[in-house]
Amino acid sequence: MNPAEFIAKYQAAVIEACSGSAIFPSVKMAQAAVETGWGKSIPNNNMFGIKAAGAHTPYWNGESKISNTREVINGISGQYNLAFRSYASLADSIRDHTYFLQVNARYTAAGVFTAKTPQDQCKALQKAGYATDPNYANTLIGIIKTNNLESLDQKKKL
Repeated sequence: MNPAEFIAKYQAAVIEACSGSAIFPSVKMAQAAVETGWGKSIPNNNMFGIKAAGAHTPYWNGESKISNTREVINGISGQYNLAFRSYASLADSIRDHTYFLQVNARYTAAGVFTAKTPQDQCKALQKAGYATDPNYANTLIGIIKTNNLESLDQKKKL
């Protein structure tokens, strides 16, 4: 799936999941693009690479699967077999991503929900440790700019 097809396919679900929150749809869409390779890999319906930790949520019943992933730990990139959340549907994954961010205090502390721009929100997500890639924020920002994802932000209902 190319970027335009990916955006067209998931934009309604992404915008709906961001409604009523401080999360920019452009940021959520960029995260989904990075985590899935524009839809090439969505193991266990987990679009955001959320690891299997924490209490069950309204969208995740505790199921998990082990997957091989690249992580950067203490500045060293490596391959690891880790447990990731497994979802009944992609819609559950998209909704759970919003829920996950809202209930984890580290995202509030890092300023994710007070960010005034998508770019600042990307930086706050990296500061909070959302991903181990040291270039995560810049990657998201590049995807947002290249694909005009800020247009999704205007469609969000507050």
